[in-house]
Amino acid sequence: MRRLFLPLILLTITPLLGAQERRGGDWTSYPGLSGCIGGKTCSERQLRVPLEDRPVLAIRFHAHDQIGEKAGGELRVRIDSNLVAGPMDIPRRGQLFTIDIDELTGRALVFEPATNDEVAISEIAVLYARKDTMRRIPRSRDGRDLPGSYNGGWQAYPRAAACIGGDECRKNGNRIVIALEDAPVLGIRFTAHDAIGPRAGGQLSVRIDDTNVATYVDILRAGKRHEFDVDNLSGSKLVIETSTNDEVDVKDIEVLYGRRGRHGGGGGGGSYGYGPREITHEGGCIGGSQCGGKRARIRIDLHGRPVEWIRLYARDDVGNRAGGALRIRIDDEVLEYALDILREGGTFTIDGKNIAGDYLYIEPAEDDEVVIKDIRVRFRDRRSGD
Repeated sequence: MRRLFLPLILLTITPLLGAQERRGGDWTSYPGLSGCIGGKTCSERQLRVPLEDRPVLAIRFHAHDQIGEKAGGELRVRIDSNLVAGPMDIPRRGQLFTIDIDELTGRALVFEPATNDEVAISEIAVLYARKDTMRRIPRSRDGRDLPGSYNGGWQAYPRAAACIGGDECRKNGNRIVIALEDAPVLGIRFTAHDAIGPRAGGQLSVRIDDTNVATYVDILRAGKRHEFDVDNLSGSKLVIETSTNDEVDVKDIEVLYGRRGRHGGGGGGGSYGYGPREITHEGGCIGGSQCGGKRARIRIDLHGRPVEWIRLYARDDVGNRAGGALRIRIDDEVLEYALDILREGGTFTIDGKNIAGDYLYIEPAEDDEVVIKDIRVRFRDRRSGD
């Protein structure tokens, strides 16, 4: 029979917002909000975290299932009614979770059990989008200041440094997430080494939102300075994550920004003709009682570029109903009012009609769950004329 340390797991609902701790970028932690939810031992069925009035880019938290006799703890995580993760298995020994969020805003971050078993949650932090574009001193590649406008240049993120991945750095999770400025990214650089733990197989992937900058980057045991050119790409967050189950220590992270705003400041043309020809998004489950209801949606930043086509896989095998349908639009221009989704699933290609907009929205047209995967957006290349 396991001992239960009830004083350590009682739910504490004291949102001391004035005591929130800021970490690198705009990570905001909530040390006054933690506790145990679900099962027979924990009296509370929900843990709610009040959110600021800013888009959420990512959340992180530690959760474990070392309470009670069962070991079947699962969690759902929502922002208001929008499901952002789950049901997700919670290991008995605990783990730090980091979850990407598609710039959702809401009043509260909600944790709730997905099974009748206890789960303890702590170390909650939220990464918010930046309120304003900050003015930075431009620097050259050798670190010297450059003359001219302060609207671009290398920006350092010293507080984002961390050891990630593997067994010895599990407490920090397997990724670093940084909120980006409202300006195009021209370069990324950092120092990384793999001199932690017995293995020497560390690899990293680097992306801006869902666009890969570099994948399976080998990290030397002795360490090395890595630098990547970026093709004028704008986004809300930079993600550096492990590609293997091995520890990697990352520090001296810097981002080189251009001098234009995110959409180019050119009367709605945005970064038209710039950036990758295609972007991808992993998708998610939206709609119905199990996936956030009719308000749930997927939003993809288009940076003002004309869309040639959208391709995605979708299925309707979640929940009891079989009436899933999707509405697909670019800003307010609807491409599909009610795309019928079969229970067994299929791949769909939607004509983008060369519409240039800020965002692609994929949302439920009916109050039924739909699982969406492998979203690809193809842009028309202005420079090549096709």
